[in-house]
Amino acid sequence: MDSEPVRTAAPARRELTAPFFEIGPKNLLRLPDIVAVSVAAQAAGVRDRVCVILTVPTALIAPAKASAPDAFIFAQGMDLDDLGPSVGRVLPESLVDAGADGVMLNHDSNPLDPAQLRRSIRRAQDLGLMTMVCAGDEAEVLGLLPLHPTIVLFEPPELIGHAGGADRAWIAHVNAQARALAPDVLMMHAGGVGTPEDAYRIMRSGADGTGSTSGVLLDESPPRAAARFISAARRGFDDHKNRGEE
Repeated sequence: MDSEPVRTAAPARRELTAPFFEIGPKNLLRLPDIVAVSVAAQAAGVRDRVCVILTVPTALIAPAKASAPDAFIFAQGMDLDDLGPSVGRVLPESLVDAGADGVMLNHDSNPLDPAQLRRSIRRAQDLGLMTMVCAGDEAEVLGLLPLHPTIVLFEPPELIGHAGGADRAWIAHVNAQARALAPDVLMMHAGGVGTPEDAYRIMRSGADGTGSTSGVLLDESPPRAAARFISAARRGFDDHKNRGEE
């Protein structure tokens, strides 16, 4: 009788806590540039006491983790195939074996239907992978909370790729609902985080975390930009906390 394939569970991970900042290189950079940003972001995160997430292409997970072991390395997605004879699929088991800490799911450019998303979150959780699950509106946020992903990323599609500018009045309202329904879930708000000031405003409004792609990676010095954004996220988080204690 054929034996069941052996599933390798992820090793114990350190805890991801607020405040955190995510940088998503998408497929904009080759490995040397990703390493430079990763190293700078990791150093800034240690200095400012901010957890740093780097969401990298699957093939670059292992070298990114080697270059920035104190950062949280997330994959940009995964497939739902079980271990078996499939080809060209990215299995959650392979993410674990490559050293990933987590996986991003349901990004606007790579959406999943509700059944796929539920199964993907469960598969990742079973293997010890953290999950950052994207939502484009408030209803999606509320639908995700009962699944207890590690992070819900509320990213209105109309803001993606555009500088946010003003305060986002919905953050406090959405966060209050999330805290009531699933206090263990971290709430991340992003989309249009084009400047450190955008990151500051989001965190000052009560987000657990935020992140940026173009604001960091299209700067003339992405490593320096990463440090500026991370510092701004910390200041915003502290200012929100201090306002709550007044």
